[in-house]
Amino acid sequence: MPTYEYTARDREGNSSSGVVIADNENQLRQSLRIRELFVTNYAVRADHSTKQTSFSFTRPRTVKLNEMVVMSRQMATLVRAGLSVVETLDTVATQTENPLLAEALWGVRLDVIGGDSLSMALRKRPKIFTELYCSLVEAGEVGGMLEHTLDVAAVELDKQQNLREQVRSALTYPIIVVSAAVFVVIFMLTFIVPIFAKIYAQFNAQLPAVTRLLIALSNVVLHWWFIIIPIVVALILMLREYYRTDVGRHNIDALKLRIPILGKLLHKMAIAQFTNTWSGTTKGGIPILSALQVSARTSQNVIIRDAVMGVAQDVQGGSSLATSLEEKGIFPPLVVRMVASGERSGNLDEMLDELTRFFERDIEYSVQRMVRMMEPAITVVVGTIVLFFLLALYMPIWNLTQVIRR
Repeated sequence: MPTYEYTARDREGNSSSGVVIADNENQLRQSLRIRELFVTNYAVRADHSTKQTSFSFTRPRTVKLNEMVVMSRQMATLVRAGLSVVETLDTVATQTENPLLAEALWGVRLDVIGGDSLSMALRKRPKIFTELYCSLVEAGEVGGMLEHTLDVAAVELDKQQNLREQVRSALTYPIIVVSAAVFVVIFMLTFIVPIFAKIYAQFNAQLPAVTRLLIALSNVVLHWWFIIIPIVVALILMLREYYRTDVGRHNIDALKLRIPILGKLLHKMAIAQFTNTWSGTTKGGIPILSALQVSARTSQNVIIRDAVMGVAQDVQGGSSLATSLEEKGIFPPLVVRMVASGERSGNLDEMLDELTRFFERDIEYSVQRMVRMMEPAITVVVGTIVLFFLLALYMPIWNLTQVIRR
């Protein structure tokens, strides 16, 4: 799809210029006319697809959640203003800064022009538009409230982004400290320990066991790194391939939930994602059964996914939501009680919203507690490593007199 550099004027005669990605001149003029701009001059810039291929290392490989939030709110506003879906996609794609998202929107626009529904066109691009997003758009199309479901999608994506930012910001300090410690250990084993080893070797004396261990570790790093690195890479690749299998993902996801301290946090995050998705889909007008199925498919943990799919099957068979949730044994009692209350009172949406808010606050507190626990633990570990190096390197020096006499 070529890129056009244009100069245009508005109704008051003011001049403006910019860049637009369009199929041809007619699409260029149409996209600018929507913004009440009239082309006075244009030129085709270097081919868009060629540039992306040549400079792929500068092109974003993912679409961030905040970019999806902005795009959804823009689409909701334009649809609410009375623009058609094609005009909306044209305008939003023109204004989108991420070329990957812009390219996807142009493709969606062409599919819609070709006769696909918006949700059908979005589902052709699962790497960018999630099942939750596509289901909300489909519900909006069916119910004639697309602008509402786009707003709901933006809100749910915004919640997911906030949750990720909370966890990421809280774990930044521990990750930096651990990374620095690993770097220092490798540096010591590679450059410092060999110098001490050469000095001690000149005395031809029996070294303490801790010193011999440190020198052995240094020798392994220095002389066997070309074997260690491929083995580590191979293990990582094997683990990744194993995780892609159904059995592997089930076992690893189950193990994640059993990790001390961290497992509880991951469990809460998985439940929070489930309640958040369930709440958003029901508010978007999707029936309870379909909402459960969408929530299951969008779950990041296969244990939670299978449990939610089991709940959907039980509900389809006539069971109540609360009873089925309780029988699965994976959902906290609070979720069961709140859902039971929502079923009895008929305000399940409000109860799900309250559950989502509770888990968001609980996760924030849990992350803070975990970080407070990790900081002294990391300090102890780093201190132990430093003590090990000091003892290993300087214990022979304490006996230097005896060594020299020998």
